[in-house]
Amino acid sequence: MSDQRTESSAIPGRGRVLLGSALVAAAGLMFALAGMGIKMAEESLSSFEVLFWRNVLSLAILTPWVVRHWPHSMRPAHRGLMAMRGVALVAALLCYYHAVSVLPLAEAVLLNFSSPIFVPVLGFFLFRFALDGRVLAAVLIGFAGVALILKPGTEFFQFAALIGLASGVLGGLSAVAILRMPADEDPFRIAVYFALIGILVTLTPVLMNPTVPPAEAWPGLIMLGVFSTAAHVLFAKGSLIAPTDRVGTFIYTSVVFAAVFGWLFWGEGVDWLMAAGAVLIVVAGVLAIRAGKPARKRA
Repeated sequence: MSDQRTESSAIPGRGRVLLGSALVAAAGLMFALAGMGIKMAEESLSSFEVLFWRNVLSLAILTPWVVRHWPHSMRPAHRGLMAMRGVALVAALLCYYHAVSVLPLAEAVLLNFSSPIFVPVLGFFLFRFALDGRVLAAVLIGFAGVALILKPGTEFFQFAALIGLASGVLGGLSAVAILRMPADEDPFRIAVYFALIGILVTLTPVLMNPTVPPAEAWPGLIMLGVFSTAAHVLFAKGSLIAPTDRVGTFIYTSVVFAAVFGWLFWGEGVDWLMAAGAVLIVVAGVLAIRAGKPARKRA
């Protein structure tokens, strides 16, 4: 980690922002590809099974790092926040996986990526994060965007969209936990603990129907395990190289990639209400990330 920080500090300021932006945008592509894997795997598996095998594959990918840094690799700086983040993210992904299986890919991804607008509110109630005018404006704009996507009171409303929104709320809760973690917490350790918690939470439902995934499910599962792990690592590296408030918003490229993939492989379209809602949520996310910079100071 110190080598990475030394290398990144040698890059000029503008270069760090460009490199960090490129890494975060690449993470957005990885998230969209992982969403494709979810959609493919859920054609023959339940959300619990998909998440279980995703975490098994992710843990296998991360095992060399655990062994290399043993035993320090398994010593979290704050156990309570690590557990809070893991449980919240497991619940968020269960909601997200179900939403991906029944909603257009871009819509499910966008609702999941609404989490930045919930971070200030959850942070205020849980840890007394500051709520200034810019933050409140971001939250209100984000809620307006969510309303356009959900389309309540119309024939286009789907209950699954509320489940997708729940993934955004729970994702916001996991983000608040990360914001409160000590600054020296390792992103690889966070990923390892999430995989372990995910396996524990989903193990019982999987054991109730213990079957090996069919052959047609494995391409999607492998895509999910590889690309989701790569997305988390790329996002963490991009945020370490450059300030998150400068590069974090590039993660919304995932929505664009998801819309393209949904159209190419499943013939999914984007209506004008969803497009308008996407614009509002992205604007709100940008405002929330930038306005929330002071709140990112670690306890």
